Amino acid sequence: MSVGRQVYIAGVGLTKVDLTGKVFGSVFDLFQDAFERALESADFSGTERTDGDFDAIQVGIMDSEEFEGRANIAAKIADRLGLTGIPAVRSETASSTGAAAFHEACYKIRAGAADTVLVIAGERMKTVTTADATKIMSKTVDPVERRFGFTMPALIALVTQAFFRERGIEGPEVADVLARLMNRAHALGADNPLAAFSGRPEPLSAYYNAEKNLPVATPLHRKDCSPICDGAAAVVLTARPQDVRVAGLGAATDTSSLLDREHLSYLDATRRACARAYCEAGIADVRAVAGLVAELHDAFNSLLPLNLIDLGLFPAEEAVSALIGDARGDAVPLDPYRNDRCGPLGRIPVNMSGGLKSRGHPVGGTGLFQVSELYLQLTRAFPNPRAQAADARVGISHSIGGPGNNVYVTLIERSDNDRTPDDVPKPPRPSVRRATPHATPAALSGQDARVEAATTIHVTADGQGPIHVALLSIGDRRVFAKLDAPVEPGADAMRALAGRRARFLVKDDGDHYFQLVREGWDLSTLWRSIVDKLRGGAPPG
Repeated sequence: MSVGRQVYIAGVGLTKVDLTGKVFGSVFDLFQDAFERALESADFSGTERTDGDFDAIQVGIMDSEEFEGRANIAAKIADRLGLTGIPAVRSETASSTGAAAFHEACYKIRAGAADTVLVIAGERMKTVTTADATKIMSKTVDPVERRFGFTMPALIALVTQAFFRERGIEGPEVADVLARLMNRAHALGADNPLAAFSGRPEPLSAYYNAEKNLPVATPLHRKDCSPICDGAAAVVLTARPQDVRVAGLGAATDTSSLLDREHLSYLDATRRACARAYCEAGIADVRAVAGLVAELHDAFNSLLPLNLIDLGLFPAEEAVSALIGDARGDAVPLDPYRNDRCGPLGRIPVNMSGGLKSRGHPVGGTGLFQVSELYLQLTRAFPNPRAQAADARVGISHSIGGPGNNVYVTLIERSDNDRTPDDVPKPPRPSVRRATPHATPAALSGQDARVEAATTIHVTADGQGPIHVALLSIGDRRVFAKLDAPVEPGADAMRALAGRRARFLVKDDGDHYFQLVREGWDLSTLWRSIVDKLRGGAPPG
């Protein structure tokens, strides 16, 4: 695949990710810090260029209007960095914004429109309360889903339910897997001096502390979710040969709403984006690439094994164990530094930064953080020496925008790597999906349905909760509906509803509800069987 001129990374700069909101006085202070670090790192040797002599600036920031109260932000950042006069444009693709900015800058150099581009991306989120941040972030969710109280974690909870169900992970084992993923992230992030949770490992017991690890959306809890934080990254890209080059770029979108997706248990946009990136890089089998190291988008703990499968890094039956080993509740947690599959000495070191969960997720900057961290891996300058990959030659970063509907995959590689590119066919273009008229939900009222996934949303954008909601299949149609029945207090039963029969109802208030259907059982007996299943007991005979 012809991609134009080669693009190289001349240097990177990363701020420490801040949880306090007190380190940076403004978004300009934040970006200035990253910019100065990038200039210190950048190799301008053999050129006449000065620090400010860029051909273009690509800015990534997701929501400066609401977090910072500032619009036309690209021009203002150019001004505050002392780069007035240089063209500056903003990229925004929700939580993959930093990666989008990097890709757009690469395209400018590939096309010959620029020789040197500053890419700078980040977010100052601690200007608002956590509740307000939840409201702001929920605006990336489709209006149909927002109507039912969905936030980003609630949508990922549905994907998580479907993913775990396919893997046969259910009952108490769900929490055991999530707890170990949390423990792994924080073990690595605790040793990363730039991470939000630097110096703060999380023992397994912290996940099972019901008073502190409050539910967010079944089965996700607070300790499954990345934090609200401030942080920025800067990268200097150039057409002049350097130690690290850009090997492959891929991006793809998916439907705004989960209702319109063919599959719920994986992210099709990730699979499309990586296929294009692998094609550009000449990689027919990513598992056969020597010296591969990865930074993947785990804004929620459960996304990490799912991403391993979508990117083709591990087969489905190995993805969970490759990260955490034995997931049984009584098993000793696997030391991520000694993991021979995903540790620094393993076959594919994964999220050595601690990932979004522990390094932090300043939404507009995360995608650029990942590329920068991989550059530091490839140049043997990773900030946590214990997590330096032993043979880092090729880096793959993966950044998810929204609920998996705007995904970027980036491959960078040491320029001296002697890998021979494979001849990979160009991926087919996705077919145009035209809207098909559906019967209105009211016309479906009273019909039999099947529960695909269900969750209890404890934290909603408007502060109302808990809401018990499911994604139902009615023939070839999907709908959201709220449970038309009380739920036993403290019984996390919604996650066990998948596959059960239901009846879909549209009531006089226009809202959607569902009732569980089970011949020969009354509702209370059915609920008791579900609760017993979750607690490891036997259902009634």
